[in-house]
Amino acid sequence: MRKVLSLVVAICMVCGFTAVPVSGAAPAAKFELSMANTQPATDIETMAMYECAKVIEEKTNGGIVSTVYPNSELGDTDDLVEQAAQGMNVMVPTDPLRLADYIPDFAILMMPYLFTDMSALDKYIQTPSYKAWEEEFLKHDIKVLASNWYGGARHFVLNKVIDTPADLRGIKVRTMKTPITAAAINAMGAVATPMSQSEIYMAVEQKAIDGTENQDTSTYANRFYEILKVINKTGHFTLIGVCVVGTPFFNSLPSDYQKIMVDTFVKVGTDYQDIGLVEEARCEKEMEKLGVTIHNVNTAPFIEATLPIYKEFNFEELRARLMDEMAQVK
Repeated sequence: MRKVLSLVVAICMVCGFTAVPVSGAAPAAKFELSMANTQPATDIETMAMYECAKVIEEKTNGGIVSTVYPNSELGDTDDLVEQAAQGMNVMVPTDPLRLADYIPDFAILMMPYLFTDMSALDKYIQTPSYKAWEEEFLKHDIKVLASNWYGGARHFVLNKVIDTPADLRGIKVRTMKTPITAAAINAMGAVATPMSQSEIYMAVEQKAIDGTENQDTSTYANRFYEILKVINKTGHFTLIGVCVVGTPFFNSLPSDYQKIMVDTFVKVGTDYQDIGLVEEARCEKEMEKLGVTIHNVNTAPFIEATLPIYKEFNFEELRARLMDEMAQVK
């Protein structure tokens, strides 16, 4: 059924290029773009997509018209990335771990405690290593528009206050279904339990897990505060949104439209970093009102505990190079 739906979506998207006559000028190309994700309409990522759609339409004088489809309306992220690479006129925010299927080194962006502050998001996209990744993605028919979208810092959401990795011993924590995230959670002392986000609430109620590691906005939206009363602010992962389109669509655009697309997605990424921080703070305040304890953690022992992960995944040299390159960015 998914393949049938994807085919229907693809057929609809193929019809997204039309010629529109402009008064007093030769017929101008008009491009239609679908911007799709799996987040709700109220999510920061979706709000940023609406902003991109508005700015791009204004700057191209209607040459690129976009429709935003939140809430998995066009399918899941993996399917959308594949459709984009195959030539459909769709933009999708994805994450480094999914794109690591194309370029394994790209997974470093989801390693624990890679970045120490928000400024790194705008710095690493200016490094030679990142520019090389951009070129490599083109060989897979993927055009990366921006990789500086902030998705949130992830913390341990439990019914227990923690201060050191020893406090997590024996605690079953839900994490994402990837080797890197599981290894990092285990290294920090917990028992990594990969499962889908939709299963967390029931798994906690049934005592199959003791909690989760999650970003504040998701913890609030999914009402985990009803069953988990302590947010331990370890900030071990920084979620990074990577906005991509397929090269067939991108290459069909005039060069000035291409520049507008890239510039807009990068600028909106920068602008919405602060908005994301404000939204995280708002969610924390709301959850505090509902009886949740926000516990600030000294992250030093957790950083130390996760350092061996870089050796385990052969990222020590790449991390050192990326840090050196970022230090050169003004």
